[in-house]
Amino acid sequence: MNLPLLTQPESDPVAPRRGGRRIGTVAVIVIVLAALVIAYLGWAPSGDKKPAAAAAVSTVLVTTGSMVSEIRVPGTVQYAMKEPVVSGLSGVVTELPAPGTTIRIGGVAYRVDTRPVTVLSGAIPAWRDFASGMADGEDIRQLEQNLRTLGFFSNDPDTRFTWDTTVAVRAWQTSLGLERTGAVDRSTILFTDQDLRVDAVDSRVGAQVGAGSPLYQATSLHLVVELNVTSSDREVAVVGSPVTVTLPTGATTAGVVETVAAPVSKPGTDGTGSSIVVPVRISVADQVVVADLVVAGVSVGFAGTVTDDVLTVPVEALVPISDTRFAVELPRKTAETERTLVPVTVGAFASGIVEISGDRIVDGLAVVVPAR
Repeated sequence: MNLPLLTQPESDPVAPRRGGRRIGTVAVIVIVLAALVIAYLGWAPSGDKKPAAAAAVSTVLVTTGSMVSEIRVPGTVQYAMKEPVVSGLSGVVTELPAPGTTIRIGGVAYRVDTRPVTVLSGAIPAWRDFASGMADGEDIRQLEQNLRTLGFFSNDPDTRFTWDTTVAVRAWQTSLGLERTGAVDRSTILFTDQDLRVDAVDSRVGAQVGAGSPLYQATSLHLVVELNVTSSDREVAVVGSPVTVTLPTGATTAGVVETVAAPVSKPGTDGTGSSIVVPVRISVADQVVVADLVVAGVSVGFAGTVTDDVLTVPVEALVPISDTRFAVELPRKTAETERTLVPVTVGAFASGIVEISGDRIVDGLAVVVPAR
């Protein structure tokens, strides 16, 4: 009987694997099953061998199937981009956006001496002034595309600053209340490839600033999950591979590995020593579910090793017989029959299922679980 692939519940930092389980396996098992000790106190053998008060039980069969081990890594929800906005002009700051403000294409990033600096769309930074007679370039196409988006340019954008470009710039300047020069000073535009969100403000209205003075920190609107995987788990972080993100509420959402950076050295949490980790960024398609979770901790599950043909039972079938040892109970033939506990070796966990093995554990064996 084949079971569908299962995923292993969260453990930190790495879920146990068959054939190469980490030293932390026993600790994980104890944590996951601690509640069972209380739930099964009535099942534990008593000194006089008398059965405890009868509890409502049912049976399940030991089954053979496949399990997918899962590596769980803690991560943090962050904005995908964060960078400073610095003044391109010298003078007195006359307008700054408030924290949390979203500045979209065509919006004003700030004003110095009442002159607006406008946010435009583009990956090429404004590295030169725009005016009639300038050399051709892709930055001109980028400017014309913005003028067209804003409704001031009707031609197809190209790399030449023509008379039509001048006319469009003048119309745009009129809409901003500026002098109609037909030329654009590079210090009055801010090209960015996405809308901006104002984070922490570093300056104030009335401050005297020079070109290059920091004004505020800006972020993107898109949220991602940032995390580090250990160097030994580097192989699970593959760009484009799917992952499962578990939110603080316990709900899950799908994610995809967006980037994997070069390994870096990370100081130990106790301030001594260091370890090599690999920074990974996870893209989350459903931005709504993470919208209110900035800097919140989440857990990301990476699919690990697939283990085939293992014997499994529901976790609640396990009976703790010591701090680190477990068993399963066989059904009693009669109410008066002494209970039979069969010791088992516990393996991987996955979605409420646990891998077990032992001398008497075979496919189809009936074992006791609490009645539901």
